[in-house]
Order: sequence, then structure tokens, then C-alpha cells
Amino acid sequence: MSTHDIHQRLSSTFSISPAHPSSSGPKISIISRFKSTNPANPVILRHMKRLTLLRHAKSSWDSPELTDIQRPLNPRGRRDAPLMASVCAERLPPPQLMLLSPALRTRETADYLLENWKDASPRRLILDDLYLADLHDWRGILMERSGDADHITACGHQPGISRLAEWLCGDFHAEVPTAAVISLLLTEGRIEAGAAELDFFGCPRDYR
Repeated sequence: MSTHDIHQRLSSTFSISPAHPSSSGPKISIISRFKSTNPANPVILRHMKRLTLLRHAKSSWDSPELTDIQRPLNPRGRRDAPLMASVCAERLPPPQLMLLSPALRTRETADYLLENWKDASPRRLILDDLYLADLHDWRGILMERSGDADHITACGHQPGISRLAEWLCGDFHAEVPTAAVISLLLTEGRIEAGAAELDFFGCPRDYR
């Protein structure tokens, strides 16, 4: 590991996030500044079998004084997130880890999701590299933060969500609207082009 990589890891910022309403204590959020490596080099995460990607629900543009990262969900987003949580509870096993962009709309989507996803109580990490992350960022985040979780759910933004899904699963080519869910099965935990199989794809319009 280079001196630069060591410095980047040591410079990560740690903070405590508010407890989820159903939890008994605070969750630890890690604000990561790590940048990923060459996508030509395969990454193997031996514990991870499933990766579920969630685009945040619909957000509000009603307050021009807010920065992009501060925008909350709008009424449609607050309806769609619980709807897709119910779908996830029926179709997917609960995740052990949830990775979140620091944007308010992703954190609110996660709150609604976890309030309505039965049996799901994952550890939540808020990672600043997930805000508008590109493919390189996604690879580095998964490599660094997966731990021993066999199912990771990540809530982020377009176009990074669809680019990661298309890269991992060559058969995936679809519009990814707000609150859409993409769940991929990984081959031997490999994070590389074409290494995943699409297990589920759904969006709110399919279930309204």
C-alpha cells in the first residue's frame, strides 16, 4: 500500500448519526475519502453474495436556497420509498449493511425503507464518496466497506447506479427511475465486469 493510500485512510472522518427509530442506540457513520483503484483489476469480496442498488426516491426542488445535497424528499418520494420497502421485504433477504450517500434525499429514503422493510436492521454507513459516485468510486467503496456482509444495500444517485449495474451485469440495460431497486447476485463475490446476475429489478410504477 502506498503512503498516499495510508494517508487517505487515516484522514477519514468518523461521526455518529442519529439512531434509527427502531434501534436502541446510535449508528456509526463513516465519511470516507478513499478513492478506488483501476477497474481493470478484479476485486473479490468472499463474503458478499448479493448487492442491491437503490436510487433515492423523488426529491423536492421547492426551496432554491438549499444546496443539492440538502434537498429532502417530496410527497411522491415519501410514498414511493415505503412502497418499494414492502416490495423488497417480499422479494429479497434483509441486508446486513447499508451504504448511503450523505445527501438528505438518500438518508430519508433509507429511513422510510428501513421503517417498512420487515426484519431489516442493517448497519448504516454514510460515505461522502457515494455522493454522485462514478464507477471507480463504487468499486473502491465496495472493496473497502463490505466487511463480512453477504448482502449489501447501497442507496445513491444516477448515473452511477445504472453504470455500476450495467458494468457488473452485461444483461442489464434499463431506465432507472427514482426509488428503483436493482438486486444482483455476485459470482464468488467478484466485483468485475460481467460478474453478476440480475435477480430483481423493480420501480414504483410497477406496484402502484
